[in-house]
Amino acid sequence: MQRRWTTVTSWTAALTLGVGTLAACGQEAPEPGEDVTVADVAGAELDAGDGETAWIERPVTVTGQVVQVLDPGAFLMGDPGVLEPSVLVLSPQTDFTELGLDITDLVVEDETTVEVSGTVRRLSLGEFQEDYEIPYDENVFEEYAGDAVIVADRLVATTAD
Repeated sequence: MQRRWTTVTSWTAALTLGVGTLAACGQEAPEPGEDVTVADVAGAELDAGDGETAWIERPVTVTGQVVQVLDPGAFLMGDPGVLEPSVLVLSPQTDFTELGLDITDLVVEDETTVEVSGTVRRLSLGEFQEDYEIPYDENVFEEYAGDAVIVADRLVATTAD
């Protein structure tokens, strides 16, 4: 009986350790060239304690659905069919037209799938307004301050069939 208890305890410990390790891996940035999802970016741990992270300034390409248009130059994006968690996508201009897509409420209604290429940054409205000279409305964006966002440099859209 003692041996059986030890075996069960060992398996439980190994399983717990394995699940903990997998959960921790979810926060690490994938290697360049690996697939990245909206959930990966939305859950990115931006402060690893040493002030460095593999996510900040990282170029990514993600595919998802436009969940909500917040501003002509900002929208929330979720993984296709899974709208939470979502990540904020910002344009470096006042809107997305120069990047290849006019983002309106119609893309939400049409369940448009969008491929976004851009750079992961931590949202700091002061820095963004300085870097891009765009008057972001603090009332709209304050809840996302400090979160991982994607500053888009290319958009490609397809409508669900």
